[in-house]
Amino acid sequence: KDLGRLDEALQNYDKAIQLKPDFAEAHSNRGITLKDLGRLDEAVASCDKAIQLKPDYAEAHNNRGNALRHLGQLNEALRSYDKAIQLKPDYEEAYNNLGNVLKDLGRLDEALQNYDKAIQLKPDFAEAHSNRGNALKDLGRLDEAVASCDKAIQLKPDYSEAHNNMGVALHDKKELEAAIESCKQALKIEPQYTEARTSLAGFLEEHGKYQEAVRHYDLSNTAYSKAKALQCLYISGCYSEFKDRLDKLAESSDINIRVAAVSAFVTHQLKLKDPYPFCKNSLDFLHVGNLNDHIFDVSSFIENLILEASKESQVWEPKNRTTKFGFQTAPTILKTGKNCMALEKILRKEIDLYHSKYSSEDCAFINSWPSEYNLKGWFVRLVKNGHQKSHIHPSGWLSGVVYLKTIDSLDTDDGSIELGLHGYNLPILDDTYPRKIHRPKPGDIILFPSSLFHRTIPFKLRETRHVIAFDLVPLN
Repeated sequence: KDLGRLDEALQNYDKAIQLKPDFAEAHSNRGITLKDLGRLDEAVASCDKAIQLKPDYAEAHNNRGNALRHLGQLNEALRSYDKAIQLKPDYEEAYNNLGNVLKDLGRLDEALQNYDKAIQLKPDFAEAHSNRGNALKDLGRLDEAVASCDKAIQLKPDYSEAHNNMGVALHDKKELEAAIESCKQALKIEPQYTEARTSLAGFLEEHGKYQEAVRHYDLSNTAYSKAKALQCLYISGCYSEFKDRLDKLAESSDINIRVAAVSAFVTHQLKLKDPYPFCKNSLDFLHVGNLNDHIFDVSSFIENLILEASKESQVWEPKNRTTKFGFQTAPTILKTGKNCMALEKILRKEIDLYHSKYSSEDCAFINSWPSEYNLKGWFVRLVKNGHQKSHIHPSGWLSGVVYLKTIDSLDTDDGSIELGLHGYNLPILDDTYPRKIHRPKPGDIILFPSSLFHRTIPFKLRETRHVIAFDLVPLN
């Protein structure tokens, strides 16, 4: 496993278990390996088996938490780490991992406390110092963030992740040249480090060095970087190269939601035919339903949904998200209680209706419709001046919003949702691009392709606006 030969490692753990079926350590190690292979449900099952055989096995609880975190089951991961620490109070790795999942949940102060505890138990724990720097960055304590990353690098000079984290913190401090150098150092240590490569490309793009940014995006070779390279070419006026690249991406069998969004807007601006096959006229696929179609007492159901969702941890203007003047939960809201779980069943029915409605349409969005999927949902509470900046959901296939409490804005569109082709601050050459505004009512369920840009129009009333947003995320 340490050599990266994961399939062979798995074969040997399986042989060990065949020889000794109650070998808890082998089941736990098998779980770690399955996690690294991306077989996350199997990883959880292996850790569960280890715990069944040895309930006080702290390492298995910790490993289970790691697999659950990668599955996005953050609250369940939290419980696994808590159990590991309960069984082994001086378990510094579990404190560090607990800090990571608390950070994912937006509970930054608690995350920081756990990183501090990990470092107290193991002062030379470079990973905890680096993660602590990340949490401090998100808290806006940038000088401390840089100091924590610097400490991690002192302890482990070849720690590429700490160099990248240092670069991101320096970027937030507006020290762009130093940020670029930190990312370059991370790549010098680990040339295949995609996150550092993407960070570097983004900083170069921000610096106006578009061709160099494109080169690094190309080396990243991720779905995100392919779309970002297109954006750089459009912004820098390299229209011919943009068209050539887009045509090649359109011929690929891979579906890239972000490329689909960029293609729809830029081809409109440049008066080109949109070659990207995902969903060329995405505004035609906007659907509006209502909870009234699924449940009798909608008012009580909405009230219970708000009560249930409001108990979850909510982060004010979460970093790297589009929520402004508002709070947002982690994307686990549909698993938090009986009403939210009932809502998931309703949404699956509405999605089936949606698919039937558009089943005759000839596009990849419909023709390649996922046979299996997860629903990821999050609760958003906006206050006065609240809005969502224009964005898409590139990890989704179909996106939607359930409106629980709306803004009574009389003759204005305040608090409404606007859907259209423009986003990512791409230069507008022709302001006549297609867009629609929907003024929602409580209980409305709107569904649309995940490649469609959308935003919430700011509202000035001293009211709150409650929604549950969600994505259909393909499993196949």
